[in-house]
Order: sequence, then C-alpha cells, then structure tokens
Amino acid sequence: MARHRFLLLLIGWLGGWLGSPSAQAALPPGFGEHPEDLRVKLVTFGPGPDAHQLFGHSALWVEDTRLRTDVLYSYGMTTHEGQGSPLHFLVRHQPFWAARLPVAHTFATYQREDRSITAQELRLPLRARQRLLARLERDVSPEHRLYAYHPTDNNCATRVRDALDDALEGSLRADASLPARFTWREHLRRHTRHSPVVSLLLLTWVNDVMDAPRTRWEEAFVPRELARLLDTSSAPRGRVDVYVSRARPVSDQEAGTSALPHLFLVGAVVGGGAVVLSILRERGATPGARIAFGLYHALFGLLSGAVGFVGLLLTRYSEHSALRCSEGLLLFNPFALALVPLGIGLAFGSARAERWTRTCVGVLMGCALLAGVLQLLPAFGQDLREPLALMLVAHLGLGMAWGGTSNAVPRMEARPQRA
Repeated sequence: MARHRFLLLLIGWLGGWLGSPSAQAALPPGFGEHPEDLRVKLVTFGPGPDAHQLFGHSALWVEDTRLRTDVLYSYGMTTHEGQGSPLHFLVRHQPFWAARLPVAHTFATYQREDRSITAQELRLPLRARQRLLARLERDVSPEHRLYAYHPTDNNCATRVRDALDDALEGSLRADASLPARFTWREHLRRHTRHSPVVSLLLLTWVNDVMDAPRTRWEEAFVPRELARLLDTSSAPRGRVDVYVSRARPVSDQEAGTSALPHLFLVGAVVGGGAVVLSILRERGATPGARIAFGLYHALFGLLSGAVGFVGLLLTRYSEHSALRCSEGLLLFNPFALALVPLGIGLAFGSARAERWTRTCVGVLMGCALLAGVLQLLPAFGQDLREPLALMLVAHLGLGMAWGGTSNAVPRMEARPQRA
C-alpha cells in the first residue's frame, strides 16, 4: 500500500478526491432556475497525509437558497482499478472525471482525514451564475464528464479556474497576466517537503519545463494559488474556514532550499565511504575490505542507475513533456547500472573488472561535473540544486577513491607453507 501511494504522487502531483461514478448527487427539480438565489463558493481542501493528497484539491460549492439545497462540483474523480501498473500512470494521461457530490458527506470525508476546508464566496453577476451552472452541468454529464488528466494543465484546479473564466467571459484570465509567485518546480518543492525521497526523485526527473517563467494564470494549477488568485480579483466576497486542520500549512518560505545541507551531507558520507573503503582495500589487510569495496560499487550503481533508468524510460515513453530529457540524468545516470556486475567482479578480485570499473567511474564523474557546469550556463535553465547537492559530491568521492589506486588488484600476501 505504501509503494502504491508513493507512485500516486508521481503520476498525479495534484491528486484529487478518489471515488466512483456512484458518488454522483442528484440535482433537485428547479435548481438554479432563479440565478439571484444561487450562491457560489470556491472550496479549497488542504493537503492530506497520503502522497496523492499533498497538493490539496479544488471544487465549487453551489447553493440554491430558495430550495435550501446545495451540491459540490468536483473534477478530481478517478479510480485506479483495471488501468495497468502504477508506472502506467507516469507514462499516459489518465482519465479523470467531473462529478456532482453531496456537500455534507464530502466535507465529512475530508474532515476524517484532518484536511482543512476553506470556502470563498464568489461575487458573480447573475449572467455569470447562469453560465457557470450551465457549464458545470455540462461537465458532469455522462458524455462530457471524462477528461485526460494533466498535472499542470488539466486538473481539478485548472478546470475550476477555466469554468469560472468562461462564466466571467474571460475577465478572470485577463486579470491573471502578472508574473507568478513561484515556478512550477518551486511549488513541487514546497508540497513534497515532508517526503524527501519522493521530492528528490521528482525534482530529478522533471526538466526545465518546470523552471520556465509563468503567469498567475498558469500558477493556478495549485489549489491554494487559485484561491489566492480569486482573492486578488474582483470576484470574492469573503473566506470562511469550514474546517481547520491540525497539520501545519505549506508556507511561502518552504519554496527555498532547506534540504540542500542534508543532501550535501548524505552525498559527503557516500563519497567519503568510497574513499575509506579504497584505503582499506589498498592496504590489503583482509579480503573483507576488497569485498566491501566491490559491493559498495554494486549498490551505488544499482540505486543511482535505477533512478536514471526510470528517468530514461520516462524520456522515451512518457506523454508528460515535463518528464522528458531531464539534465538530472547526468547525475542519476543510467550508465551507473554497469557498476552492478563490475562491483561484483571487484569483490571477487577480477583484474578485468578493475580496469572497466575505473573507466566507468571516470565517465560517471565526468557527467556529474558536466551537470554542474551546465548550471552556470544561461542557456540551460533547469534547476538541479537537489540532485546536484547529493550526487556531485558523491561522484567526486568515488573518483577520489580511484585517483590514488594502482591498476593492480590487491592481493593477500602469501603465507609460508609447511612442507
């Protein structure tokens, strides 16, 4: 279950409310016939504890005060049954759908998960209320409810944003042309701060699409940014906390690089371990040092190479443009998988493995140094701070471990034999 939740984040950075088609709520006769009796609220659900909930969720709460009834329009419905392996979600745009949900039941579900619920009442003209309700009803109809999910262009928040802009006849988008507060990568960094492994993988695999300058309109793919956009437009009347979570909310300061010292320290330990094992192996005191040195290379190659290999598969097969041709593969290099058999050969004292491992380490270190140089060139705009802090120092340590070694394989000194 934990692995499945982990992959849910990778394929849906803004994962919404999971449900089934049977969750659709009935709309009473005459709902919305008098637009002056309609109240529309943007509902923003805060992040939850599970991986696919880390970005929160957006929905529209529509109330008919004359009929004293309300419904919630949500674009975050999906199911993971019968749609292939979790990796399939990383590669293809998966089907999501819109649904009309019962308000009380949906709120209770989020409250049980201790996720905050904030409602913003929108001051919409009568014509906009009519247009909005018509658009929402169209979107939840069986023939139109399905859509191809995209994490930044077509998700629960952007579809709510687009519906409101359509109702306001384009005025919302016109007001959202100012520069965004953060890049998409910075939003990814903020919302994955409590899942360091997931954060590192995503920040390695995504490319410079995530670093391009954006507008506030494009930034509204994040539910809280959509709420902020409406706060500063001419639409909102006020914000009410329906439910306040005990969890600490995401702060603007967490768009920074507080993880870098920890990653650098881990990389230094990894690189330093290679140097220590190299020294012990050169002394040739015990075969254990040679075996440990070889197994170190095999483990290093397996972990870093596997991350790079997945990134290479995403480059080749993913439909998500942000997951193709990441410069992070220079640091988590698929070529490192060659160290797995070579490391085993080192452990057994193979002279051929010794020569090829030296070459492989040189190539890997050269690629890591190239990634560092690219960060200094304006033409290469990808932010590699996290993988660079970890893997550059690790590769330098690995290179140092081979810098002072001889080409000969260390041998145990022969002991005198009795006749």
